[in-house]
Amino acid sequence: MAEKKHTREIAFVETYDEAVKKTIEKTFLNHSVSYLIKVDKVRDVKKGHFDSRLKYSFYVNRFQEDEARAAIEEKNLDNNSVIFLA
Repeated sequence: MAEKKHTREIAFVETYDEAVKKTIEKTFLNHSVSYLIKVDKVRDVKKGHFDSRLKYSFYVNRFQEDEARAAIEEKNLDNNSVIFLA
């Protein structure tokens, strides 16, 4: 039987704004939080044309979840631009 892999990264936060993405990156670097960014193209159909935008998902080391949350809350980012997953 195949065993379940235990990953260290957990989905932590998502944003669609590139400026917020850069702010989160700088914050994590300043606080020494290990992270990974996954970029997805999200497509929406709107009356005859496609609308697409990029979604930035941040994955952090599960042992640093508390440090990452404290770093993000320190920046007082808008709740509409940041979606917490964990």
